[in-house]
Amino acid sequence: MKKILLITILIIFKINAIFAENIEIINDTEGDGLKVVNHSWVKIEYTGSFEDGTVFDTNVGKDKPLVFQIGMKEVIPGFEQGIVGANKGSKRKIKIPSMLAYGEKGAGELIPPNSNLIFEFKILDVLSPNYEKIDSEKLENLINENAVALDIRLDNQWKKTGVIKGSFQETAFDINGKFNVYLMDKVRALAGAESQGIELIFISHDGKTAEILGNAFAEDLGFTNVYVLDGGIQSWIKSNKPLVSYN
Repeated sequence: MKKILLITILIIFKINAIFAENIEIINDTEGDGLKVVNHSWVKIEYTGSFEDGTVFDTNVGKDKPLVFQIGMKEVIPGFEQGIVGANKGSKRKIKIPSMLAYGEKGAGELIPPNSNLIFEFKILDVLSPNYEKIDSEKLENLINENAVALDIRLDNQWKKTGVIKGSFQETAFDINGKFNVYLMDKVRALAGAESQGIELIFISHDGKTAEILGNAFAEDLGFTNVYVLDGGIQSWIKSNKPLVSYN
């Protein structure tokens, strides 16, 4: 019993340690271009080193900038964390704790276990996500113009808060996080002949799940007019907009 309790405490301690970890911005020269947000595409040049100054990787001077999309887990968590909020043209030097880098396992022979890393980078370019965040006023206007507004929350959430009049309901992810494979069929049925050219709006609880779908439909599926209700149904409620009951 004591052993189980000790293991449980250790697990909780490790989880809390992970969430407590954060990067350190050593220096920051702000740019004047577009800001990096979730799902932005970024182009950067960088140099990675250990705390003793030994460089383990760089693309500076190689004419091969690193290009990746924020939020897609293409780079280590601390590297992404250090980029979000910066602008095009920004130069930053950051320290990434090992828990937000390669942790206890390291990365082969290149990065030893439990290594804190130093990165210096310059953001060469920033491209906005291919969907647009909108407020409640614009959502209301788009619905009145016959845009397809899809509320992707759970059934119990629709019943609890009500739904936006004129919106359609189709859960994107169930309570266990499993994706609803019939969502695309629903969108196609609502879109009709317009298909990828429709004005498509995703509504979630707080906007975050809607951003994931907005990015997927715009970036991967070729939809050209994709919107996300910023802040989700919570922002609609805070704006004192009306809701209708869901049965």
